[in-house]
Amino acid sequence: MKMHHTLMASIALLAAFATQAQTVSVNPIHTDVNLGDSFSVDIQAAGFPDKIFGGGYNLAFDPSILQLDAITIPASWEFAKSTGLLDPASGTVSDIYFNTFVAPIKGDFLTASLTFKAIGAGTSAITLSESPSFPFGNEFGDPVAISYVSGSATVTAVPEPSSLALLMAGLGGMALVTRRRHS
Repeated sequence: MKMHHTLMASIALLAAFATQAQTVSVNPIHTDVNLGDSFSVDIQAAGFPDKIFGGGYNLAFDPSILQLDAITIPASWEFAKSTGLLDPASGTVSDIYFNTFVAPIKGDFLTASLTFKAIGAGTSAITLSESPSFPFGNEFGDPVAISYVSGSATVTAVPEPSSLALLMAGLGGMALVTRRRHS
């Protein structure tokens, strides 16, 4: 009887681990860019033991720091796909989704690529969350539990060349004054 309970506990633990292993994440997890730069991040799915027919998620970012210019969903999601509903003022995208009936995918796969422009200095989270309207579904039509891993981008303001030249000239002038005082 004790062995039966141990076996059941082990099976439950493995099932819980398999559920937690399915992630959708921002890749790279952190990006450093300069003000005015454009950059891309991928939304990568990993650890799916069953074939997936599709899914979806919501996205959020700080619109004072980042501007979302494009969402590209791979052609392998041929049946139905949408880049969602963008609200640039709030920095949200609702219901990005993708589906296939030709070639369900398991393991690790790309769901979308996002292109941002850095429009303000600071750090913005790039947050993923569940889309209740478009849950991930496996080949049996069952919903699949997902762990979402968000990312971030840090935007650094770079001084303009004229400001940098003025700063260098000022430092050079101060060096000359200091040198004359010591002479």
